[in-house]
Amino acid sequence: MPITTPYHIKIAPAVNRAIRMFTLKNQKLAIKLIEALSVNPRPPGAVKIEGLIGLYRQNIGHIHLIYKVEEQEVLVLLILTR
Repeated sequence: MPITTPYHIKIAPAVNRAIRMFTLKNQKLAIKLIEALSVNPRPPGAVKIEGLIGLYRQNIGHIHLIYKVEEQEVLVLLILTR
């Protein structure tokens, strides 16, 4: 069985600030979503943003996440709730 190397997650400072402003329920959901990207940054439901190399978006419930995948690194750029 091959060993998969998890991706390293980097979170933009604006994303950290935004998460702290979420409700506790949405904070937990956002953290769970970001942690899952370290194992699979292109899960079912993730949409590649056309015209931009390595940029994806994923929506889970009220959480909207935009991130970039480069080699073994995921850079979380933007997170919003509705």
